[in-house]
Amino acid sequence: MTLLPDLAIQQQLSQQLAAQLHQQAPITAQIAQRFGKARESYVGAARLQQQVALNALTLLPSTSQGHLVDLGCGPGWLHPKFTEYCQQLTAIDLSQDMLAKAAELALAKEYLQADAAHLPLADNSVDKVFSSLMLQWCPKPSQVLSEMERVLANNGQFVISTLVQGSLDELRHAFATLDNENHVNEFLPAEQLMKLCQQIPGINWQFVQRSYPLYYPDVISLARELKALGANQVVGKKRLGLTGKQYWQQLAQAYEQHRTAIGLKASYQVLFIYGKKLGPTNEPEHEL
Repeated sequence: MTLLPDLAIQQQLSQQLAAQLHQQAPITAQIAQRFGKARESYVGAARLQQQVALNALTLLPSTSQGHLVDLGCGPGWLHPKFTEYCQQLTAIDLSQDMLAKAAELALAKEYLQADAAHLPLADNSVDKVFSSLMLQWCPKPSQVLSEMERVLANNGQFVISTLVQGSLDELRHAFATLDNENHVNEFLPAEQLMKLCQQIPGINWQFVQRSYPLYYPDVISLARELKALGANQVVGKKRLGLTGKQYWQQLAQAYEQHRTAIGLKASYQVLFIYGKKLGPTNEPEHEL
C-alpha cells in the first residue's frame, strides 16, 4: 500500500479488514477499541513502554537492510529509530485509530490493520519482527508466535517484549484488601510463555526477564496513567462503572505500604523473547 494522507488512511485503511475485526471475538474488539481511544494520550503516558521498547531495540542487530515489521505499532513513536534497522518498514496494529496516528509520521511503506494471530503477510517474507508490550493483550499468544515464525524468512531475526506474572502486584494486592473482584489484568508466568515458544520448531529462542519499577505520588496518578494508555480495564470484563470516593480512599490507604522515599511503587515484570529463525545453513546437526 502506498503512503496516503492521514485522512485518506482513516477512510481507506482496509475496509475489508475493519469488517473482519468487527466480526472477531468480543475480547479482541474490546482491546482494539480501548487502545484506539488512547491514540492521543498514549505517548505522553508511555513511560514504561518507551523504556522497554528502547531496551528491546538493543537486542535487534542494527543493520539498515531488509524488511522489518513493527507488530503492535501503536502510535508509531519508535518509527524514526527504525531507519537504522531496515530499508522497508511495515506497521501493523489491531486499532485503526492507532494506525492513523502512526501514519502521520509517514515512515512506513504499509500500515496494516490486522490481528497479530492472523497476519496478512506471505510466508518467509519478512527479515525482522519487532513487537514491544503487545503480546500480553493477545488471547492466543502461541498463535501469534507461530505467525511470527511463518512470516519470517530463514535467518530472520525478532525481538518481542511482553508483560508477565508479577506485573502490578502492588495494585493487585491493594484491591484484594477491599473486595474479591479482579481489577488488574492477569499476565502469564514467564515459564509458561517460554514453554509455548519452545514448542515452535525452527527457532533459536533466547529469553531475558527484567523488572521495571515506576513511582507515583498517589494511586490516582497510577490509575490515570493506565487510563491514558488504554490499559485501565481488565480484558474480557465489562466495566463496572465508577467506584465511590470512599472506595478510592480505602484503596489509597491499602497501597501506602508500598510507598518509598520517591513515591508509590508499581512493579512491571517484562520478558524479552528474541532470536533467529533457523535456515538450511544453521539447522542443528543430528548424529546418524
